Amino acid sequence: MRNIEWWWTAVSAIGAYLYLHLICRILGRKVLSQFNFFDFASAITIGALTTEVAIPTNEWKRAAVALGIFTALTLTLDYFIQKSPGLRSFVNSKPKMVIYKGQIDSQQLRKARLTLDELLTILRQKNVFHPGDVYCAILETDGQLSVLPKSDKMPLTLGDLNRKPPEKGMMNDVIKDGNIITENLRHAGYDDKWLQKKLREQGIQSIEEVFYAGVDGQGALYVSTRDRAGIESGNIYIQ
Repeated sequence: MRNIEWWWTAVSAIGAYLYLHLICRILGRKVLSQFNFFDFASAITIGALTTEVAIPTNEWKRAAVALGIFTALTLTLDYFIQKSPGLRSFVNSKPKMVIYKGQIDSQQLRKARLTLDELLTILRQKNVFHPGDVYCAILETDGQLSVLPKSDKMPLTLGDLNRKPPEKGMMNDVIKDGNIITENLRHAGYDDKWLQKKLREQGIQSIEEVFYAGVDGQGALYVSTRDRAGIESGNIYIQ
């Protein structure tokens, strides 16, 4: 009898896993950092209902139905949020400008339930140590703070000097774990002889020594070898 119960538990867990996977595919993907409070609460509720389905109790059928209804409601709400700006503002709230032209807006801080110390901490994490250096700071709906420094506090770029550097383009992975990815190498416009030559220029005699290698749009080859002794014994080792 117990063996049957264990098998039924395993089947229920697998079914709940597949059910959850299907729901996640239906709801779509969203980065965790983009979650607002409602998204976070919905994810917790879906997880709790899935647990009820995974464990075979007398209520698992009701939990499965509730999970389906919750998914349908989430999809319906997402649809109307996309169609209605007013509903979107109500559900997700609006971004709040907490700093404008170097002045902190205490009223917006209170509306966002953000303390002054929390604001200053976030600014320091963005390498801003003086609120007066900020032209505007906007608290986004996902809780992230977007900061635009004043023009005289921005770092100088080549664009400011009317110079345009060559584009490096995307990195093409040409070696992973000691194996050459021939298709990517050909796509980048190079062959094995070119790769071997570039590796020898960096003192690497064997492909097997390479953990990862990639080439950018300018033909520059980045190589990371398997040997980590220098890192582990050096000052940059982190416990």
